[in-house]
Amino acid sequence: MTSSVFLKMSRAVFLLGLVLCLYLVSTSVVAAQEQQAGLSISPAIIEPELQLDPGTTHEYSVTVKNLNNADQTFYLSPRNIVDLKDGTPVFSEGSEKTGMEMSEWIKLPVTQITVPSGASERVVFTLEVPADATPGSHFGSIFVSVDPPELQNSGAAIGYQVANIIIARVSGEATDSANIRQFATKRFFHGSKNVDFSLRIENLGNVLVKPTGPIEITNMLGQKVDTFIFNEAQASVFPGKIREYEFNWTGEGTGFGRYEALISTSYGDAGAKKTLTSTVSFWVLPMNIILPALGALATVLLVTFIFVKLYIRRTLAHLAHGQGRIVRKRRKQGLSATLLLTVVMLTVTAVFMIALLVLFA
Repeated sequence: MTSSVFLKMSRAVFLLGLVLCLYLVSTSVVAAQEQQAGLSISPAIIEPELQLDPGTTHEYSVTVKNLNNADQTFYLSPRNIVDLKDGTPVFSEGSEKTGMEMSEWIKLPVTQITVPSGASERVVFTLEVPADATPGSHFGSIFVSVDPPELQNSGAAIGYQVANIIIARVSGEATDSANIRQFATKRFFHGSKNVDFSLRIENLGNVLVKPTGPIEITNMLGQKVDTFIFNEAQASVFPGKIREYEFNWTGEGTGFGRYEALISTSYGDAGAKKTLTSTVSFWVLPMNIILPALGALATVLLVTFIFVKLYIRRTLAHLAHGQGRIVRKRRKQGLSATLLLTVVMLTVTAVFMIALLVLFA
């Protein structure tokens, strides 16, 4: 009895200890997650409206906010951007050169700041454009992290990090050129006016390209049925890169037949806009309407065929009592009746297609 009671007590103590350990571990994890809730930087994009002259210095600022539940030290460092994918910057690795660098132009007064919980800290920095800066767009960023730069470079960083985007255009003779590599639909046939488009634009210059413009949809009769604006948000194409835009058109009503989309997108500075145009055709075939209509058409053609067949047989029966000359004439009439049947069927089919076109195109 004594050993049994002792065994039960040992099990109870073990279970109680296990539950306590799990509770402490879970509490520690939650506390750590709450302590590192993150940070933010604003503005997300710094893009001067005017072009910057070589050899000049400009002043800007960013605000770093501590979203943690405790005071936090943040580390700031400039970085180069080598591409933009869906608005997200792609940072350079090491000393990668693109000809559009900016990190060495960014002069920060401090490389680390301590921000109280829930508070914000404004950091004023300067952008020193070298005298020999190449004309065109240059891209950089201020990188903010909870880990020091040496830890980030070692690849062992595990904390939160954010960055903004700095875009500056240096004055001078720049190349502003782009073209459309492909304008297409995801499918050739569509069951309704719900069409997904894909547009690939290549930036051949050394400045950022922000293409935008109208897209006109016309039906097979040449009538304009809809117009909408492509890339109203002006998502840009990085110099020397190809960007694919995906967007959707949803028209009103039920469509039928062949349609054509004409895009006229423009880019460049005001007063010197350049336009790119391209077209793509696609078909709208609403099967929920076409299949029942085809069933009705097949029924009409079948009834017509049976009626004409019966008419021919009756005519041949009457002619069978005549002379041989009449029999030869009968054969010719049989051929004419078959031709007549074919013409009738083709006529009915054509009228059916024209009716669908008039009703739904």
